[in-house]
Amino acid sequence: MPSTEKLEPGDRVLLYTDGVTEGRAADGTPFGQQRLSDFIIRHGAGLPAPETMRRLNRAIVDYQHGRLQDDATAVLLEWQPGQAGHDLTP
Repeated sequence: MPSTEKLEPGDRVLLYTDGVTEGRAADGTPFGQQRLSDFIIRHGAGLPAPETMRRLNRAIVDYQHGRLQDDATAVLLEWQPGQAGHDLTP
């Protein structure tokens, strides 16, 4: 069932593939949704979106000791309406 959410200026939406949460440490422990959520909560506040993503990418690669075993794609969108040069076009 489709759902909607109203975004307020400054709200962020994180999209990611299962390779992020299913990536495993050397002992087999997955990165997991909880670790991802905790990371975003800890590092997302007060940092620009590009810096948050840089840190997240580093955390994902470091967790897997530099050896990704699956795709690990993440995209962080930040709603910034009305800022010149930041409008999305079709």
